Parts: sequence; C-alpha cells; structure tokens
Amino acid sequence: MKIAKFAGAALGLLILFPAQRALCSPHPAAGEKEAPAAKNAATSSASSKDGIPLPQVPRITAEETRQLMEKKSGIVLVDTDDSLTYSTEHIQSAINIAYDPTVDAQDRGTILSALPGDKLIIFYCNCPHEEDSAPLVLEMWQLGYDRDKVKALQGGLSRWEQLHYPLAGSSQKPSTKEGR
Repeated sequence: MKIAKFAGAALGLLILFPAQRALCSPHPAAGEKEAPAAKNAATSSASSKDGIPLPQVPRITAEETRQLMEKKSGIVLVDTDDSLTYSTEHIQSAINIAYDPTVDAQDRGTILSALPGDKLIIFYCNCPHEEDSAPLVLEMWQLGYDRDKVKALQGGLSRWEQLHYPLAGSSQKPSTKEGR
C-alpha cells in the first residue's frame, strides 16, 4: 500500500479506507500477524476485572456525545466498522476508519495522524464493550494525541440506536422525529 505518498490527502481517503475484518474481534485469524495495539488489547482484556477491554481507555456516553453534537462543539466521530457496514448505518457526520487488527499499525497510523489534534475525537464500533474502538484510542496516544482529546463511545452504535438518536446510511429512512 502506498499510503505514505498520499499522507497529505489522507483525510480525504478516510471514508475510502479499505476494510476487511471480523466484527468486534481483537484476535487475528490463524496464521496472521497481530498488530501491537491488538496484542496489548488482548493482554489488557484478559486482565480486566470487570470484563471491559482496555479499561484505561476513557469512554464518553452517547448522551454526552449527542449534547456535544448539538452544541457544535467541534468533535470528530470515527466509525471503526468495515466500509460496507459503515455505508449501511452510521452516526450522522461520522467518518470511517475501519479497525482491522491484522493490518500494519504503521499504515493505519498514517491515516490516523491525519485527524485533527485540536478537536475531541470519538471512536465507536458496533461492539458490546468497545473492542474495536478502544484499541484505536491507544494507537492515537502512541501517535502523540492528547489523552483528553481521544475517547471511545461507551456502548458504541448499539447504545446510540437504543436511544433512537439519528443515523445515516443506505438502510436509514428519512425521519421527521429525532429520538431522545
């Protein structure tokens, strides 16, 4: 992949970032190399007392995120699902950076480093305990992003849907009501 040559245009490629991964699985398929962040995720997950992977990663609730969106507080939402799933359903205004623990973390780092450092970046997945979004928060820290400016959405897309908050994508029908 020649991502390095296109680093300046990386932000524009975020939506097109290729993704082929197993949903919510921090473990690579048999015989594949495991990315460093994914290895750390598996280790931390196993040692977590409450069953939540990477408990050191800060979470933000869907309610708090929605309030920030309404205030136009300058946040960046990042959907970590594969591009097909993203195109079907995602939070309005979210960009797509698929998390695949088998992809070279340096290649993904090139994409991640195009995200702004002056805004709150919220990663989310469609996993019960942020299995795919939490490792990306750690990768952002490794890239030098402020620990207070990168979080995982607690409960992910499932929680967002439970609250009937607006979604975008090909499976969404226009609605005149917004849930609360």
